[in-house]
Amino acid sequence: MNKALTYARYLWDYLKHGEFVAIIASLKYVSSKRSHHSDRFIQTSVGTFFCRKNTNDFQFANYYYEWGVKKYLLDHKKEFSVFIDGGSGIGDYSILLSRYGIRCIAFEPVQNNFDALLINLELNNLKSTIQAYSVGLGDQNETVNFVFNPVNTGASHIASDNDQANCTAEIRTFDSLLPELNIDKEENILIKLDLEGMEIEAIRGASNFLRDYPNIMIVIEDKHTGQIPIKGVLNQLASFEFEVVDNYNFCAKKIR
Repeated sequence: MNKALTYARYLWDYLKHGEFVAIIASLKYVSSKRSHHSDRFIQTSVGTFFCRKNTNDFQFANYYYEWGVKKYLLDHKKEFSVFIDGGSGIGDYSILLSRYGIRCIAFEPVQNNFDALLINLELNNLKSTIQAYSVGLGDQNETVNFVFNPVNTGASHIASDNDQANCTAEIRTFDSLLPELNIDKEENILIKLDLEGMEIEAIRGASNFLRDYPNIMIVIEDKHTGQIPIKGVLNQLASFEFEVVDNYNFCAKKIR
């Protein structure tokens, strides 16, 4: 039932904007994990997006993609003035939230994804509004081997010993980037971490920030790491209260 509702929502957003090619691509992706054969641009309720051929970019661009997380962010949008997107992909979350006057900072380590992100910022007249960094977030500054998934581009991750890397990526600690971000300590900040298993490393790399800044909420995907170890690392740094967002994500809110 939940899957049927999700597909119905996707369909509605595509139909609303006359994106019939995206509907066909969706059906093809479900059946064969492939999509349209050439690069194209689509319009959704989030904005205008460049969709790379044979990828599921069209899915990320849909307003109802990861609806549980999007709904949570939209329901709480008046509670934060800065949005930090760790693992931003093609920039859909930042593009969506920027329309509400929220300052958005996006981090994406895969160059191919980052190039698509920059195109999308240009298409939506946000290149001078959203700060975009071609780095991933971790617990040390380094260059790492990466696995770029050319179809499900959001599933790209740091290569393990059993992986065959096909690119490299720069990883930075958030604390090392903080001086150039110019975030006031009294800002209300929401961070989204969807890092394909690197969430704990990103939290450790933001230790000073999480200790020193009082008004922080973090929406974290726990699919690969699990809630217990993530909560354990957070509680070593400060006091947090937790709330379920959906089946794969929870929110940690710092207690002042």
